[in-house]
Amino acid sequence: MEIPIRLAAMMALLVTVTAHPHRRHCHMSRYRSVSPSDIRAASDRLILTLERVTLAVDVLTNMTESPLAKLLSLPLTMLLSLEDDLKICRKSPLYSDPPSEQLMPWLHHLKHFREKVSSECVQDAVLLSLTQLLIEDIMCWANNE
Repeated sequence: MEIPIRLAAMMALLVTVTAHPHRRHCHMSRYRSVSPSDIRAASDRLILTLERVTLAVDVLTNMTESPLAKLLSLPLTMLLSLEDDLKICRKSPLYSDPPSEQLMPWLHHLKHFREKVSSECVQDAVLLSLTQLLIEDIMCWANNE
């Protein structure tokens, strides 16, 4: 019974986010617990987006046996391609700066979350934030807002 609830939550989130296509603003405060002042530099935004995309790719890749696998195949394909592009950008001189001191606690928190929290909890968090990651966070980084 959990899977239909997750699917319903994802669909509700998708409808909510895409119901306002006229919104062009990127609300950096929507990053999980990261304030806009903590991710000022474009390099920091790239690093954080890359880490979140990598986490999403890892989770979706491990869901191949799930009943949601077919539904998640398109987002996984998009995220794999995006991950490759972000890694290329990260190697470019423009975005090669190390993470700022302000970003380090958030990266540590994300690493701790991946290592210490149950895989089911990580999976749920990724599924619930997938639409936000695809629509808002990546668009924000891509538009350098």
